[in-house]
Amino acid sequence: MGLGGFPSFAMHEFGWFEALGFRMGSMSATRYLGGGKLLSLLARLAGRDRPVPYPIGLERGGEVLLRAMPPPYFPSMADAVRHVVGRKFGARGCFREPGAGAAWKRGDEITAAVPPVSDKAIAATIAYCEYLRDRYGRFPVNMAPFRTVVRFQAAHLDLGFYDRYYREEALGEAHRRHQEQWHSEG
Repeated sequence: MGLGGFPSFAMHEFGWFEALGFRMGSMSATRYLGGGKLLSLLARLAGRDRPVPYPIGLERGGEVLLRAMPPPYFPSMADAVRHVVGRKFGARGCFREPGAGAAWKRGDEITAAVPPVSDKAIAATIAYCEYLRDRYGRFPVNMAPFRTVVRFQAAHLDLGFYDRYYREEALGEAHRRHQEQWHSEG
């Protein structure tokens, strides 16, 4: 139709993923919500600490199609953080390889302006991510690694913005002709 849009997410974290055959993790509800040992004990004694499944990846025929960054798809959170840093700032990363997948008109200038990540920042990120995974038993902590899109809010694109900041091919013909095709008189 030529419209842009904004997705809104569902709060149900696992139903659709189970139906689609995702690999699931599971933990008690109190652990999932970050509850302490006393709350977990009370909930368990009351029979209210049920397991909560959450999606962690999608595999078909032995091939990993979608994966969350933490284990089991990486040996540790440190390996996961280094993988993300490499994908962004490595020699062929999206912020290093000139023009790599960028839709910007002056992608080489933009990637050249992105400063490197310091070893201290990487070490701090690793320590933080390891702490969160150790403390809460999963990563990310406040939501599952995958969520479902159940609604999409359509919006008219500001073609002038895209013409100014993006390469011409960033928008398709349907985007460029939307107003004319859908909203013209007659």
